[in-house]
Amino acid sequence: MFAAFLHASWNFILRGAEDKLLSMTSVVLGHVPFAIIGILAYGLPDIVGLKYILASSLLHFFYQVFLLNAYRFGELSEIYPTARGLSPLIIVTTSYFFFYEEISINQVTGIFLISFTLIIYGLKQFLDKQSDIRGFLLAIITGCFIASYSLVDGYGARITQNPIGFYSVMTLINGLIFYFFARWKENNILKRIVLNGKTSFFIGGTASYLAYGIVVWGCLYLPIAVVSSLRETSILFAVIFGIFLLKEKISITKYFLIAGLFLGVMILKFG
Repeated sequence: MFAAFLHASWNFILRGAEDKLLSMTSVVLGHVPFAIIGILAYGLPDIVGLKYILASSLLHFFYQVFLLNAYRFGELSEIYPTARGLSPLIIVTTSYFFFYEEISINQVTGIFLISFTLIIYGLKQFLDKQSDIRGFLLAIITGCFIASYSLVDGYGARITQNPIGFYSVMTLINGLIFYFFARWKENNILKRIVLNGKTSFFIGGTASYLAYGIVVWGCLYLPIAVVSSLRETSILFAVIFGIFLLKEKISITKYFLIAGLFLGVMILKFG
């Protein structure tokens, strides 16, 4: 839940960034200093985790690319809940049927409630704003990549028993891959980060690294689907920030979102 709070915090600060490539590149490269510290503090993960690290770095890259393209056809309020709501459903289904992870009926109920609440909320935003269907389809693909890297990271952390070292090496490789992609798209991307992306680099990079580091660490102690579902409640904090800090009006749809996510978390915790 703290990871969800961190995730919502930096997204709230950076909301509405017009240059999504600049913002994304700044955040991804903002992981690098902390990744180096993480490796120095926790050491390199065992070599058995190498295939998971390489697979994860590529899956994160494709997630980032598809997310950027999804935002070309839809807004944050449409893309984010749709993609994030779909991933726990894929994770819990895959974990149960293919990896035989023990997940209780209460946990499954809580996961499904959180996921369907997010998907319905995102779908309603799409319908209300009559956005391009390509945004919705790209959000679905993005959700599949989120589920994929979450599974790989969770099992990679368990196999290496060094979640911070695992994540730090993975995010360094991912940062390198994404940098070359961003430079291919825009040759002076580093100069633009120095001039206009410092907030995203320092605040976004710090909060993003800490948030996902906590998520990977949490996979040692809880089913991956449960960890993923709790992380996706970040949108609940984002809505609360909007209501209390921006004085946004609370609609029936937002009441539904808050109630559904809150009930889902309660079922996971006390069910």
